[in-house]
Amino acid sequence: TKGIKVASKDTETIGDQFTAFGKKAAVAFAAAGAAIGAFAIASVKAAAEDETGQRKLEETIRNTTSATADQIAGIDKYITAQSIATATTDDVIRPALSRLLRATGDLTKAQELLTLSQEISVATGKPLEAVTNALGKAFEGSNTALSKLGIGIDKTTLSTLTFDQTQQLLNKTFDGFIENQSETAAFKFQQISIAVNESKEAIGAALLPVVKEFADFLIVSVVPAIESFVAGLTGKEGLAEGLTESQAKAV
Repeated sequence: TKGIKVASKDTETIGDQFTAFGKKAAVAFAAAGAAIGAFAIASVKAAAEDETGQRKLEETIRNTTSATADQIAGIDKYITAQSIATATTDDVIRPALSRLLRATGDLTKAQELLTLSQEISVATGKPLEAVTNALGKAFEGSNTALSKLGIGIDKTTLSTLTFDQTQQLLNKTFDGFIENQSETAAFKFQQISIAVNESKEAIGAALLPVVKEFADFLIVSVVPAIESFVAGLTGKEGLAEGLTESQAKAV
């Protein structure tokens, strides 16, 4: 009897342990599920924003250059590689490249000037947007903005140079600044951060078709159904009129 009681007690103890473990596991799985859900939502949002930027850039290339379909299709790989290599986020690079595309009308030339702009930006501390805008204006014939960047070339000298000569001088002056910065810890941390965000966007991009399909379903099927339901409550055959009729019959 004593052995049975001990065994029964042991069984209860083991049962309690399993119950406790089950509760903890449920909490852990719930937390993990919530974390995965939050990550998925954040990834889809990031991918959606990235897709918007991609489409704008692709449309700019189509409208301003004679780039081939293959060149346009490969532009996002170029942006990602350029982003990680120069520790510059793609949402900064795309508008910068777009500005240079509008100025030059040539994809290859715009890419050359983007690299130069990034070197100047790192060397001078000026925002990439300001540098690309200045270079774009210089290509279009105005050196005023370029002379204000602190590039070491005065306005008078710039006025005597062709754009190609100006570009050669700038290449010589600012070449190697990104490579030099790439050895710093801050630069490498930024590269890691960008690479992680690119991975998140890739996951989100894989989920986007499902989200779009679900959104289409909501718009086409669910929203009209809800509108019909609301109209039924508030329209001629709605709930208010139904209640009034019922009250009249009751009297």
